[in-house]
Amino acid sequence: MPLDISSWAAIEARVKFTGKLDPAVLADGLGLEMVSLLTEVEANQPTAAGNALRQKFGMVPYSSPLYWWEVVIDGAPTTMYIGKTVDLKVQKRFESHGKLMRLLARYVNNPNANVFFRLCARLDLRQSCHDCWRPLEWLPTEQAAEVVTDVESMLIFQHQPDLNVHYRAQPRTPPWRPLVITEFLLG
Repeated sequence: MPLDISSWAAIEARVKFTGKLDPAVLADGLGLEMVSLLTEVEANQPTAAGNALRQKFGMVPYSSPLYWWEVVIDGAPTTMYIGKTVDLKVQKRFESHGKLMRLLARYVNNPNANVFFRLCARLDLRQSCHDCWRPLEWLPTEQAAEVVTDVESMLIFQHQPDLNVHYRAQPRTPPWRPLVITEFLLG
């Protein structure tokens, strides 16, 4: 049975992103396979629906719930965009983020600039003032989507990426549940 956190009064989150990854890793065809986070969450649940997905697809690869684009010019990193992948299939991601890619492409011919992305490698939760961290994957898909949206909105508000429009003035209001990011790490 998935972990139901709908009764939690407040949520603490720890978020960890990978180190800088070169976009060419994906362009060479040998990069990371991307699947919907909600498909990955559901496939790893001890439910009939999860079992059906595992039987159909085998192991569903981990899908990063968030990603982070940055540009490093002359050694100084600038956060450009923070996005989520919840319930977006690959085709929809490419359509939705085509504008972002065109904007980041302006750095291709700048010899002093490097464009990198990071994937959210860990997103764990715990009820405030409790010791046990639980992975996002243990949540029902609807709750996972709400938590990821709240975490994304907080990160955008805190880091003010140049190309994000939503959540720059304030995080999602109201949040699904009161949430505090107590640990944050860019690998």
